[in-house]
Amino acid sequence: MNIKDIKRWLPLIVIIALMIVVFASGLHEKISLHVLQDNKEAMLNAVESYPVITALSFMAIYIVFVALSLPAATLLTLTGGFLFGTWLGTFYVVTAATIGATILFFIAKTSLGEVLRRKAGGLYERVEGNMKDNAVGYLLFMRLVPLFPFFLVNIVPALFNVKARVFILTTFFGIIPGSFVFVNLGKQLATITDLGDLVSKQTLLAFGLLGLFALIPTIYKQIKNRNTALSVILAVSLFSSPQSEASDGNNRFLELYDGLLSEYVMPVTDKGIVYNGVNYDRWAADPRHDEALKILLEERPDSFEGEEKKAFWINTYNFLTIDLIVSENERESIKNLGSFFSSAWEKHSWIVGGNSYTLDDIEHKILRPMNDPRVHFAINCASLSCPDLRIESYQVDKLNNQLTEQVKLTLANESKGLSEMDGKLYVSKIFDWFSEDFNSGDIKGWLGRYQQINQHEELKFMDYDWSLNKVK
Repeated sequence: MNIKDIKRWLPLIVIIALMIVVFASGLHEKISLHVLQDNKEAMLNAVESYPVITALSFMAIYIVFVALSLPAATLLTLTGGFLFGTWLGTFYVVTAATIGATILFFIAKTSLGEVLRRKAGGLYERVEGNMKDNAVGYLLFMRLVPLFPFFLVNIVPALFNVKARVFILTTFFGIIPGSFVFVNLGKQLATITDLGDLVSKQTLLAFGLLGLFALIPTIYKQIKNRNTALSVILAVSLFSSPQSEASDGNNRFLELYDGLLSEYVMPVTDKGIVYNGVNYDRWAADPRHDEALKILLEERPDSFEGEEKKAFWINTYNFLTIDLIVSENERESIKNLGSFFSSAWEKHSWIVGGNSYTLDDIEHKILRPMNDPRVHFAINCASLSCPDLRIESYQVDKLNNQLTEQVKLTLANESKGLSEMDGKLYVSKIFDWFSEDFNSGDIKGWLGRYQQINQHEELKFMDYDWSLNKVK
């Protein structure tokens, strides 16, 4: 087991070890309804004398219980209301629960999630894609409806690679209604005899309806996507050309795309970074773009196999990235085209051959599973620090040479690819983000195939400039 594996599994091992210690020693049973009721006066006096310390102590205990998935959340929530009142109690409970849940989420994501993503097949990828596309609706539903164990909702999103910010925000806001109800009930802690009698069927029904309400946008989106995809499939089946003509369509697309690349992409230097810049204003005004886009969207990707499929999707990714920039008239950074809950690569989609694809889908569900890390240097994210947009399309008959050349060109670019300085080896941040794709994390070993480097130098990752790769 290497150092990276130890770092990945150590947090999970520590959590499991602590859980075993707590359950074996019976520490989790030290907090019970009767214990709290017997000590209510002492606890209230402590809150009055040391309000800040008691609040922080309460939150720390709550965080530990949530992170270790110990069965005392309801009791602690009631205690929060009893000690601090409805509003402060709700704030302390929601904040602590979110922190504890996030700790468990990150542990599951870096250990169990990575293993599952590597081992699982197509079914996992489909579930992952659906979860990521509709994460806000699903997570709010699971947080609002009291049918799903809290610890399970902390782990499942991690296994399916849900974005951390989405998990944190849906957790924080999703648990507010339930927390508020139980915190408010906590003011009656002295008179409670059975925790099971606290919530009525009407309250549970209200939570269920609230959860379904949160799912409405997700349900609408899925119905809309299915209808759109069905319409496009019918149109393609009725009006598309035979297979031989589809190949002619791809050839025409490449002809148009090559013309645009050769005319509007050129070397530029900005902020000390050398890159191939795009004249987006002139590209947007050229009618060849709309013609090429129409042909691309009518193409049938399932007609391609092997290297032809790889070349098609690389070209598609790069062309649609440019289409996103010109159609949204963005001239500062592609990241401006995202939203609070989803990045630009997840938010925008195109119907290609009857199916909806985002840039994220193309990169992570189609190209990366081909197990050729050179594609990271072929796809362009419209940013200064991204590997350069090639001034020609990728062609199946020379794809291998093009991909290898792209790697070497990127590594030769000291401003954003690879440079050695002060005994350290600085490489693109791409090697950090997708380290598993490069020799299962042996980045130096992979680099050594393409450029002579000192294997003993410390590896560092360059800062990434997300400014648009435009021609000034």
